[in-house]
Amino acid sequence: MNFSLLAIILPACIMLHVTEEFLFPGGFIEWYQELVPSKTGTRPGYLVWINTLMIGVCVLPVWLGASPHGFSIWYVVAAIAGINACFHIIGVFKLKKYSPGVITGVLLYLPLFAAGSWYLLSTNSISIIRAVLIVAAAIGYHVFSVYRQRK
Repeated sequence: MNFSLLAIILPACIMLHVTEEFLFPGGFIEWYQELVPSKTGTRPGYLVWINTLMIGVCVLPVWLGASPHGFSIWYVVAAIAGINACFHIIGVFKLKKYSPGVITGVLLYLPLFAAGSWYLLSTNSISIIRAVLIVAAAIGYHVFSVYRQRK
């Protein structure tokens, strides 16, 4: 395994995940509204915007290569993806039904995050302190997103 391979696999995984959520089989917006009811309704614009941003940012490590910035951006995106997989799993248990995105989250996001964490930490490409802070920020993003939706 090397960083170039990790950098190329990440955008592919994200594209497959977004495809599962919104195209085939789709239905994520409705599922999300059921999981996190909102007084004003789900904001589809926000979901489109945040997924577009994720797709845009996930290609930066390919461009930056095996550099400190490439490693950090890759880890931020992979951590957000890994925590997103956990969000889908929690939602499946809470609603007791399929979540659009849970299959790619479990089969792609979690193994990629685990393998990438092992690689970046074992090669000292990223410090354990930075990794912990990034994972904490990824968790914080998902908590904020749910909080924002409930308004």
